[in-house]
Amino acid sequence: MKLLSFIVLLSFLYCNGQSYTIQWFTMDNGLPQNSVKDIIKDKYGFIWLSMEGRVLRYDGSNFVQYKNFKLNNLSFGDFYGDVQKDSIAVFNNSEKNVLLISQRRPQIISQRKIFNQDFPKDNRIYKRFVKNNVTARYVSYIDSYFVQLKTGTYYFENNSIIYADQKSKQRIKIDDRFSRNRLKRLFVHGEAVFVADADRKKILQLYQGKYSYVEAPSIYTDPETKIYWQQSTDQVFMINHGKIYSSQFLNGKLTLTYVLEYNDIDKELSGAMFYDEDTRKLYIGSSINGLKILSLSDFSVSKKNLPYQDEVCYAALPYGGNSVLSQEGIRYYRNRSERLYKAPQSYDKRYIFQDDSGNLVYRENNSIHIRYKNTGFTKYDSITFEKKEITGLYKNGGMYMVSVSDRNKFYLYIFDRDNFNRVVKFIPSEGHIDSVLRYHKDILYLGGSNGISVISLSKNKIIERIGENLPVKQIIRTGDGNIWLTTYNQGIFLLKDHKVIRIPVDKNDFLANAHYILEDAHSNLWISSNNGLFKINKTQLLESLKRPGEPVPYYRYTKEHGFLNNEFNGSADPCANILDNVQFVFPSMEGFVFFNPQEVRTYFPKSQDIYLERAKVNGKMLDLKGHLFLEGGYKNAEVYIDIPYYADPENIYLQAKLIGGDESQWINIKNDKTFRLANIEPGKYNLMIRFLSSENGKFVYRSLPIEVEAYFYQTFTFKVLVAGFIILILIITIQLRTNFLRLKNKVLKNTLVHKDKELQETNNKLKSESDYQKKLIESISHDITTPVKFIALLSQELTQSEDIKTQKKYFDSIYKTSEQLYKFTLSLKKYTELYKQENATDDEYLIYDVIETKRLLFQEIAAQKNTFIYNFCDHHLTIRLNKNILLAVFHNIIDNAVKNTSDGEIVISTYSSDQGIEICIADTGSGMSAEQRTYYTELFQKKGNEHLIFKNYGLGLHMVIQLVLKINGKMTFHENKPKGTIIKIHIEYDQENINCR
Repeated sequence: MKLLSFIVLLSFLYCNGQSYTIQWFTMDNGLPQNSVKDIIKDKYGFIWLSMEGRVLRYDGSNFVQYKNFKLNNLSFGDFYGDVQKDSIAVFNNSEKNVLLISQRRPQIISQRKIFNQDFPKDNRIYKRFVKNNVTARYVSYIDSYFVQLKTGTYYFENNSIIYADQKSKQRIKIDDRFSRNRLKRLFVHGEAVFVADADRKKILQLYQGKYSYVEAPSIYTDPETKIYWQQSTDQVFMINHGKIYSSQFLNGKLTLTYVLEYNDIDKELSGAMFYDEDTRKLYIGSSINGLKILSLSDFSVSKKNLPYQDEVCYAALPYGGNSVLSQEGIRYYRNRSERLYKAPQSYDKRYIFQDDSGNLVYRENNSIHIRYKNTGFTKYDSITFEKKEITGLYKNGGMYMVSVSDRNKFYLYIFDRDNFNRVVKFIPSEGHIDSVLRYHKDILYLGGSNGISVISLSKNKIIERIGENLPVKQIIRTGDGNIWLTTYNQGIFLLKDHKVIRIPVDKNDFLANAHYILEDAHSNLWISSNNGLFKINKTQLLESLKRPGEPVPYYRYTKEHGFLNNEFNGSADPCANILDNVQFVFPSMEGFVFFNPQEVRTYFPKSQDIYLERAKVNGKMLDLKGHLFLEGGYKNAEVYIDIPYYADPENIYLQAKLIGGDESQWINIKNDKTFRLANIEPGKYNLMIRFLSSENGKFVYRSLPIEVEAYFYQTFTFKVLVAGFIILILIITIQLRTNFLRLKNKVLKNTLVHKDKELQETNNKLKSESDYQKKLIESISHDITTPVKFIALLSQELTQSEDIKTQKKYFDSIYKTSEQLYKFTLSLKKYTELYKQENATDDEYLIYDVIETKRLLFQEIAAQKNTFIYNFCDHHLTIRLNKNILLAVFHNIIDNAVKNTSDGEIVISTYSSDQGIEICIADTGSGMSAEQRTYYTELFQKKGNEHLIFKNYGLGLHMVIQLVLKINGKMTFHENKPKGTIIKIHIEYDQENINCR
């Protein structure tokens, strides 16, 4: 199987008034041969051609041929079967083998699976009769031709007709005077067989074994009429002198519908015909001339057809309701033209209008010509502007205007209605004037190469400029009041709130040179351009401004739809017209294009009409089953996108993107409908296809999973193994290098041992210094917090009190506390050495004095909380421990007691025994919980650094515990009933460096 992918329009043949175009395919431009035996369309929308040795599938763009069948006889003939049941058969000449076309593919089957043969089992030769055309031959060696229907079978044999009923198997002889040559005029509609009788001018009708003669239009029985009938397509055509009619049997009557006139049909119809109602295309297959496709057009092109004159058209006026009139005196109808008055061929065809009297006013060289209606436009006058060039002639908003240039200066003259000899206004312009629009009574828009100049007629000057540097070609106002601008090479713009908004162009940028816009009754905009005519719904176009980057669903009409030339003309006034019969007329480089916008069709594939089931990998065709697997190292792959679409594929915006790669942007698929895969990294991907399936701009999406196999060296496992091997090599290299360095370092180690010890000692000292600094900061900040906070609190109370006695009391408390705080700060220097000092001293001091110092510091603070501090220590008990350590310990414990006691008392007492002394601090405050008492008690059992990791109970007692441990003392924590806490500090006599008496 080979794929023939191409888009070929070999030639378009046009005649003035003809409403179809022709595509012609032969061996020179894509067909494998020129002989086409039969044509049919399957239920999926694909066209199938029967040929010698092969069958072809056509989707509107590409031919796919199937030919590699294991059959001895490959001379295929006519199609037979049921299209709706997806069962189309094509026999070879021997009718022993058959191709069944189903699910969009042909396959060989036995002919017994297709037909239930009920003809007699005898030695006679039977020939199935499924098609009738002008080249049919009914040879004598065939004993019986038969037509098989659902209800029964008709046998034409021995100059008679025999009917065999399908149910009863009864055989009925109908007519014994039926000659074989009458088969040329036989056709079938449904279950009724008809034979045109030219002699009787009637039609023989056979229905379920009965016959009758019925009336029919004369074309059926005209001897010059050629009949074409194909049973599988259920189509019958009557061809008479080039005119082609389609036959129908409705409500018991035969009727004809005119299709088109094709004068060469008599010479070319020698194979097959098929008319596609959906796409309005007539397919004609020839045994020698290939395939011709005649596409009916909704457009008509009218030309003047005069010798030695071109057909270039510009401005024209509506005339008579169904035609337009040019200044050359040519009246153009939809399918013909005529001359109303004689005038020389004009090279100045861009401006024309009718004045109030119906006279024609147009420009000719440097003059205004006025042809008078009452003379049949045969007489005219001229008005010349001396030494000035007329650049434009306009009638807009009831005003008559002419634009002129004078030595690179530009002016707009406004006349007194149709009195062209009297200028009522003279408006200078900054540049050439290309278009004029009267916005309202006082405002005039002048379009030119530098945008739009807004003119105030009352002020006679330019009051505003819009869209500077924009080369405006036409200014068009649609029925909703929107103003559109076409430009030279810069596209279309919308004028909104005195600002120009660029309208997205088509994907080929043909609308960069748009000419003019007409709006139909359904809000569709028809836009002429230098390359085709475009249609777009206005609402969709305005909505597209909110979705930048998304394609705008412009529908483009070209020569394929019936034009003689894709290039339309603008830069004229008027350059498009709407006639009274609602026809639109646009001028082109070859005649005026007429059409009714309500009748012009748009063609889109159905949402289900897309199939991703074929691919070619390394030159080999594959049938896809929902996914594509590509082996590692594939060279090239192509995925074929099968869409039965018989119009311009540019209009459906067929796009694709590969999801999973580095780039996932939509790309336009060319007309061969092929997506190519090359140099894709191994992995899993998803091919996404989309196309437009209606005018509403909605896309239909399809996807195809694709997996690219990896080479062994591209797999994850291989990469892991390689990475592991590299790491192993590095480890071995590092180990060898390490062993070498170890040996070398051993030599140096002895030299460095001494230095290492010194550095270690220095490090320990630094560490101890760091620990000391940390403990010092903790000690100072903790000891100074409460007095300072108390002074701050008293100061606040002092500011709020107006009582002199109370103020005096506060001043006295502040004084006493500050004095004690001052004395405390004098000893801060000693704090700096606290953790470095020795535990014992040579000087003895009274414990009572140490306690009294702290009592005096906190008594004012306690008094504020109605708490009393009692120093019941022995006045004669002395000790030689480091005084600063004890001061810090007592400071913290008394501070905590003051903080947690209100309306109570704090009692400090000492007890001595033979083993040592005990200092007891008891308060009646809120007290410590059992958990806290247990926690602090257990801290004494930890001798390492573990005790530096504290719970969130505060730093004060942790510091006290460290200092007590420093002097080798002990602390215990007890509950003071009914409330409060008792802290006891035990100091033994016989401890080293301690001397208590």
